[in-house]
Amino acid sequence: MSTPTRLTLPMPRLGETMEEGTIAEWLVRPGEPFQRGDPLLEVETDKTMVEYPALGDGTILETLVAAGDVVEVGTPIAVIETADVWDGIDGEDDKRPDPEPAAAPHSDAAAPSPTPDTPRLRATPLARRIAKHNGIALDDIVGTGRRGRIEARDVQALTSTAPAAPAVIKKAPDLTAPVLCVHGFAGLGSNWAALRAILNRAGLRSDAPDLPGHGRNSEKAADIGSLVDWLDRRLADQSAPVHLVGHSLGAHVAAQAALRDASRVARLTLIAPAGCGIEINGAFLSGMASAPGVGELSHLMRLLGPRAAQMDTSALTAMAQELSGMRLTALAQAAARGDVQRMDTIGPLRALAGRVPVRAIFGLGDRIIPRDHAFHLPPAVACHMVETGHMPHWDATEEVASIIAAP
Repeated sequence: MSTPTRLTLPMPRLGETMEEGTIAEWLVRPGEPFQRGDPLLEVETDKTMVEYPALGDGTILETLVAAGDVVEVGTPIAVIETADVWDGIDGEDDKRPDPEPAAAPHSDAAAPSPTPDTPRLRATPLARRIAKHNGIALDDIVGTGRRGRIEARDVQALTSTAPAAPAVIKKAPDLTAPVLCVHGFAGLGSNWAALRAILNRAGLRSDAPDLPGHGRNSEKAADIGSLVDWLDRRLADQSAPVHLVGHSLGAHVAAQAALRDASRVARLTLIAPAGCGIEINGAFLSGMASAPGVGELSHLMRLLGPRAAQMDTSALTAMAQELSGMRLTALAQAAARGDVQRMDTIGPLRALAGRVPVRAIFGLGDRIIPRDHAFHLPPAVACHMVETGHMPHWDATEEVASIIAAP
């Protein structure tokens, strides 16, 4: 095509067994332009949430279905204007019949009119199933997926000890710095979902991105320095100093990034920090780096603590799928040699003494990093011991949130 032409986009088949899908959200509105590769909308199937990418440049003229509609494959969903060729879509659709609109898609709603004032909560199908099975309200979960979407791991963080009422803490009146959470090796930003929900209720803003080589972060993690470089850039983009909270390997990365420019960090909280002693459970690192299956993963999770040990098969399957796409072998080798750590966090903490307030939280039952490493920390670091394993922010979430929110 050389001149703009109207095309009617059909509902795509986004899986071999897909016959219909639910319109989760339109990402491009009528009248808005888009470019090749831009996601036009999100479609929820019975297995996953998938974006429908544009196959060329163009403009959305009209959407024929609304968020929440259940639509059969092949049903018209939008009219666009484009000068590009879209594979598999007939370019002679500029003569679309006017008298009768396209056949209405299947919908769960009794009335065809959309209800924009009550948008559909964005969550993956697996997240919905786990939440329903465990009686957890999605409204109470901080989604850490794309555009705030609730992922399975966000729900799983709450399943084993979901409280009857949301936990509430009080923050110090002068505590205004936003919290930036840095996950550990083979973790995800969604690991912080339960903690962030409590901080949010206390009035503390927070963020928890995926590190390079993890989750949706496509940047490579060839070594620990690449993680520090990435976090350093992230801190440089902040409008004000942040309260940096790091777990395990993420604690070491946080300390190194704080050392590069202490003015960007209002305070530093290290949870089960790596690099504070020579010993580490090398079998855990190598096991997680090897993209373990569900069986092996279940054993590895028991090393982390009570909540991780109670993860059900659906959550383990989701985690195994996440790990299969990660590129962690080089990072594991950079972090440890067998049961010997190759990181030093003590040096940076000594250099930060008097410049940034630092707290450290250790689990008394940690089976990855010995609790005795707390005795190696400089005197200026305030240490807290909690009755948990390697994941205090999972197993003692309210206690850890209270420490973070304390003056």
